[in-house]
This record gives sequence, structure tokens and C-alpha cells, in this order.
Amino acid sequence: MCMMSPSCSSITRINLIHLLLSTSFLCISLFLVYKCAVSTDGSRLYVTNRSNHKLLTLSVDGTVLSSLEDPALLNPIGVHVSEAGQLLVCGEGSNNLVQVDSERGMVTLASEENGLHYPYSVYYSERTSRLIVAQNSKNILVIKTK
Repeated sequence: MCMMSPSCSSITRINLIHLLLSTSFLCISLFLVYKCAVSTDGSRLYVTNRSNHKLLTLSVDGTVLSSLEDPALLNPIGVHVSEAGQLLVCGEGSNNLVQVDSERGMVTLASEENGLHYPYSVYYSERTSRLIVAQNSKNILVIKTK
């Protein structure tokens, strides 16, 4: 069996996600999967639980390693792990984009002041140093980073 890593086949990832979705029916308040992303080393799965305003970190065996619930991050929906391992999360209800890490906690990268309106998904391009944020309004916001 292939451990969860960037080199796994897409079928393995789909099977793992299907397994997690099956588990969600057993404990819907904890494991309601909206979107997910895999850490660069394949050791963690980040899951957004939009309805309960949580970002869950799971190990490859499905154990909950942490649960982030913060009033500054409402309806977390889109999640992305950059090539450098940065964890980015869209707060659809809070109209923000945050970076989460164990050292600095949660840092807001963009908000309504930057033109975000119901951010839905995010991608960071290492090549162009740009954050690309899709919004529920069918608009895409591109933010140049330093």
C-alpha cells in the first residue's frame, strides 16, 4: 500500500479521501470533509470542515492531530499546501485568506480590504510569487507577494 505522499497515484489519494468520507458518517461533527490538502512530505492531511468552522490536521492513519477553530476564520473552505509547505486556508464567511503554521499560529494574508469577497479556493505559485484566489462571485483575485 502506498503511504500518502505527493508521489502516490491519484487513485490512492481518491481511495484515501473516500475512506475519510466514509468515516465522516460515523462522527459527522468532527469529520465533515469539505476540501483537503496533503502536506509536502505526505505525513499530514489538512481538512476543512466548513459547517463547524474548523481546520483539522490528520495523520495518514486518520488520527486527529489538531483542530483549529478561530473566530477570525469562519467557514474555512479552500485549503492549499504550497511547494514550500505553507498551509493556506480561505475563510469564506470571514472573507479572508490565512496562513497557518505551528510557530506563528494564524496570520491573515488578505481580506476584504484587498478585494476578497467569499474566497473559495487558493493556490500559491512559487514561480510567479503570486497568490491566486477564486471567489464565490466567479472573480479571481491575483495577489503579488514579496
